[in-house]
Amino acid sequence: MKIEIAENLVYTYLKHSEGCRVTQTNWKTSGQWTTNKFEEKPARELYERIMESPKLSTIFKESKFDQLIKQAEIDVLGLNTTEHAVYGIDIAFHSAGLNYGPPKKTAEIVLKKIIRTIFIMQTYFNDFKKFHSFFVTPKVYQSTEKPILELMEEAKSLLKDEMISIDFIANDDFYKTLVDPVIESVSNENDTAELFSRAYKLLQLDKRIKISESSDQNKSNTIKRLNGNTSKRTEEGMKIGQFVQYKMKTLYEQNKISEKEIINLQDMEYSRKVFNQTYEVLRSKGKDIKGNDGRTRYYATNEFCGDYFMTAQWTEKHWEPFLSWLRKMEKNEI
Repeated sequence: MKIEIAENLVYTYLKHSEGCRVTQTNWKTSGQWTTNKFEEKPARELYERIMESPKLSTIFKESKFDQLIKQAEIDVLGLNTTEHAVYGIDIAFHSAGLNYGPPKKTAEIVLKKIIRTIFIMQTYFNDFKKFHSFFVTPKVYQSTEKPILELMEEAKSLLKDEMISIDFIANDDFYKTLVDPVIESVSNENDTAELFSRAYKLLQLDKRIKISESSDQNKSNTIKRLNGNTSKRTEEGMKIGQFVQYKMKTLYEQNKISEKEIINLQDMEYSRKVFNQTYEVLRSKGKDIKGNDGRTRYYATNEFCGDYFMTAQWTEKHWEPFLSWLRKMEKNEI
């Protein structure tokens, strides 16, 4: 079996830096899997919007939706079960620079891979709430990168969903986004079987290699994440989705959430004003937990505040509103 060092780098990144508890390289669908129209609905609607776009319709050419998802393959797939997030990453390691032909053709192939991965994740992992699809490469020339970024901007404008993110990571950003975080994370791992990690640790044994502390510090200050932002915020070692679930359950166990506040948390205006949410924080079990697009917008397998579903739509922008509310709750000010 051929082992790709670049794919293993992404595998290690997803496992150690993005907290994916399930990670697989060369993920493929099975011909024995069956999907229904409800599972396919969000992806089909996105496909139709893309086919109506003058700038993007050519990336799929004659490819039909059914063909796109049934012949699916993702270089590296990661599942962050605490954040209910799926990562699908395709990587190209062309030593002479990313090249699938002329720049326009290369751009269309890259976008096709990115968007198809979104289709796949929405269809086969529809119980998850967040979908991240990225194409990464260590080297691309400006003449090729320019049309890719132009198509990326058009695609982002069509998504209109903060729970879906796409990106193209190349050149210096490839190393800042992937390599630096992996080196930082695996340095603290004493026992790892990942190929890239073991290769790095092997190089560390070479006494001829000297890395200054200032160089390490500069790297840590420029580390990025695949969502295009700097390192995702954590509290008590948890990202936003996991942290909110933990604190909501803790508050309820401590009898700090009153019946009045539970009613407030079911109110759309209150949820928008206090948490900057687009959905009520809580919904009773008698209500639909899906959005207008058919996607589940609430944690369906957990109960909160007794017998309610809680919205799963938590992103970085919700940190401050939630922490502000949390501090008041812990002080019994609400």
